[in-house]
Amino acid sequence: MPIRAEERHRYPSDWKAISARVRDEAGQKCEWCSAPNGELIRRGVTRDGQNVWRPVGASAYEDGHCAITGKVVSDSSPDVVAYRDPIRVVLTVAHLNHQPEDCARTNLRALCQRCHLTYDSKLHSANAAATAHKRRAIGDLFQEAR
Repeated sequence: MPIRAEERHRYPSDWKAISARVRDEAGQKCEWCSAPNGELIRRGVTRDGQNVWRPVGASAYEDGHCAITGKVVSDSSPDVVAYRDPIRVVLTVAHLNHQPEDCARTNLRALCQRCHLTYDSKLHSANAAATAHKRRAIGDLFQEAR
């Protein structure tokens, strides 16, 4: 995920090297769903709610992979719901404690964009709520009294 300009000062100067090392140690695959970096895949969901993915070009009878465990999931059963449009996997590096200054390997995970956004979703929601609150507060300051 791109680093916002106002947050760049929180990252170490060698962040690109750290990030590359983490992705290499993970085998250029998401550490949570095993989606391969740079590959085109289709994501889908089974009828029981299990997230799966399959490489683009795989036949309808080839197995997919569970997006939670990375384990192979059989697609040949009628329980698999249709796959979505293809996406290219972008492997990112997530800070598990949301502190960019903490670059200990135990705090870093190589995650595909889906897993990273899912992991950060509560933080993103809180940030959006705080931003909306600030905008409303500034508006209140400058509204004319009626």
